[in-house]
Amino acid sequence: MKWKTLKCDNSGPNCPEIAEADGMVYLRDSERPEDIVSFTPEAFETLKQKIRDGEV
Repeated sequence: MKWKTLKCDNSGPNCPEIAEADGMVYLRDSERPEDIVSFTPEAFETLKQKIRDGEV
């Protein structure tokens, strides 16, 4: 998978990374790349909206 770093506040060396493959969205922490969470695109959009709304 091709991982890209999401925008980060530069408060430390670890930032979220995202990849898309096989119709899924994958997230991981750059400090713990072996731990990967997968989402359907719809579930990822819901997560993003909840973060923007301050729910998570």
